[in-house]
Amino acid sequence: MGMGTGVIRGHAITLRRFLLTFWRDARQGRGLKRRGGGHGLLDFFRKPERGSEPTITQDFRTDGLFTVEYPDERLPVYERFRVLPVLVYDTEDGNVRCTSCNICARVCPPQCIWMTQARSPKGTVVPLPEDFYIDMDVCMNCGLCSEYCPFDAIKMDQNFELSNYERHQSHIYGLQDLLVSSEYYAKTHPEAWSSSEEATERGKVAKKKDQRLQKALAAGRSTPAAKPAPQPAKA
Repeated sequence: MGMGTGVIRGHAITLRRFLLTFWRDARQGRGLKRRGGGHGLLDFFRKPERGSEPTITQDFRTDGLFTVEYPDERLPVYERFRVLPVLVYDTEDGNVRCTSCNICARVCPPQCIWMTQARSPKGTVVPLPEDFYIDMDVCMNCGLCSEYCPFDAIKMDQNFELSNYERHQSHIYGLQDLLVSSEYYAKTHPEAWSSSEEATERGKVAKKKDQRLQKALAAGRSTPAAKPAPQPAKA
């Protein structure tokens, strides 16, 4: 008997929220509009433009149903929400922070990261990635690669709309797919970017980058000049 009363009470609450949904839309002047529709008076079939979808914020004061008509409506994406890793380059000089140290690949639990290190024309190792790959189907979004990166080069992105109809080639992200600017990261993670911990880390990274630059310049100055090619004796 008690169980039956609970079911009836649950249905009553759902019905009340269902009716409140229409009442709320009528109060807001959206009684004739489809939720998540366009800006027209009657737009039952028109979708909002990509990127202009309304963001729905819900809490305990929300009237009506909690249904969100994705993708025409969206829930807010919070800063700590994470999906796939990305590689950060500095907006100021275009410098890719990754040095291809391979630490992220070693700490990755499902082993979905691999890379090759760049080399100079002389064959010496250059602290840059020539290729960098992440298998998005294997990544478990744990963020350990970002936590262990000593150069603040790998961060977790918030983009979750990654599905497509192909799974053999486009699901392996290469270097160009993973690169994002530091400006993009500062925009998507404003609290982390302005925190004292990340400011200190950026200072350390800038110092390491300057040391690498000075080392490369010193190596260039110490390289002996190439001997001129022997010329054939004039007749």
